[in-house]
Amino acid sequence: MRWHNSLFIKIFLWFWIVVVLCMTVATLSFQWLQDDYHRPLELREQDLLQRIAKNMEPLKVEKRNLWRKLQPGWNSIRFDLTELNDIPHDIAEFYEHAVAENQSLWGQEDGYIMMGPLMNGNEVYIAVSRFHWRHSIDEGERWLIPLLVVLMVSLLCAALAWHLTNPIRRLQKATKQLSAGDFDLPELRSHLNRRDELGDLSVEFIDMADSLQRLLHSHRQLLRDVSHELRSPLTRLQIALGIARKKDSDDVLRAEHDRIERAAGQVADLITQILDLAKLQQTGDLTTQRLDLVELFKQWVQDAELELENKQLSVKWNLASSEVFCYIDAVLMQRAFDNVLRNAIRFSPIGGALTISLENKNGQIKFSLTDQGPGVEESELDKIFAPFTQADSSRDHASGGYGIGLAMVKSILNMHHGVVIASNVAEGGLSVKWSLPDRFKR
Repeated sequence: MRWHNSLFIKIFLWFWIVVVLCMTVATLSFQWLQDDYHRPLELREQDLLQRIAKNMEPLKVEKRNLWRKLQPGWNSIRFDLTELNDIPHDIAEFYEHAVAENQSLWGQEDGYIMMGPLMNGNEVYIAVSRFHWRHSIDEGERWLIPLLVVLMVSLLCAALAWHLTNPIRRLQKATKQLSAGDFDLPELRSHLNRRDELGDLSVEFIDMADSLQRLLHSHRQLLRDVSHELRSPLTRLQIALGIARKKDSDDVLRAEHDRIERAAGQVADLITQILDLAKLQQTGDLTTQRLDLVELFKQWVQDAELELENKQLSVKWNLASSEVFCYIDAVLMQRAFDNVLRNAIRFSPIGGALTISLENKNGQIKFSLTDQGPGVEESELDKIFAPFTQADSSRDHASGGYGIGLAMVKSILNMHHGVVIASNVAEGGLSVKWSLPDRFKR
């Protein structure tokens, strides 16, 4: 990176130029406000000067006391050339300037407006007024200049702030996309023309996103490959187990064979869940239909009736209405519901109760399933939806889980543009809640 592309140099030079420019403009403005201004009298102003000298009683010249006698509007000042040293300095200076230019003038002298001189022998007439300037640039309201300076400084600072914060906002947005699993980052990739530290940071951020995407892809590919490779020896193990059972006609080793069969079944279930999760993470295609979730959920609960009866569990329904329609992929949504339901059954105490709530609130489907189990440590709540993540010892492999079910729930909800969270219940238990739009977004 060249030195002139450094963000530090840009900030330093920007503020240095702004300060110098403001000081220069302020100095020039101050001088301008103090400068005298003169121009030749126009014809209408010459007529006005003559009428003032003819019809208005001249004020008596008494050095600086003259200014206290000025009345609103125009005032007539008359003095003899022999009294030039006795008149106020401002009027004398204006008169001398007009004599030097050999013409009558209109102008400013230290904040007073003057017209003249009009000569009548040795008598000199000058009209003086306290009127404000009548033009915003040449003659009046010069207080606008400091205001313009402030406005200019504000615009320059705003431009600098935008120049610095705009790429930072893009990086912030890209960070949120990356945390949500979106590695595309099109907006950030389309703004890589900066040659300073922020530009280098954007390039490095995109390189990091690409590396994470490759790493995640390799991780998923490894899981799929290992799972497929495990199926072959597992199948041979199950075949060998069947042959061993036939040879053990007297059931001498029946208990050992049953134990091996259960272990092999658990491994087979784990491999199936890993492959299902990898498939969900790889594809985003859904076959959606507008279905009644109340009817579907009750049917899926009925399918788990045997597990509910084994633990003597009851189900309490909190329904906002008898029908709640939503566009979903029924196959995937059933898998998500079954994972949450069977997870709640697994950790519920015997004789406990499950509470299922469902409503459509402002176009969002709100669902929750609450059990009366041991719950989850607060520090683990955000982690239980990650693959192969288990909570504390109260929810471990001994209960039959492998940390994949809730990860599948999250993937399915993400595919439906929804979110899923978990929270502990004050009275005891875990509540899994999800929210998704009732209309599927293409």
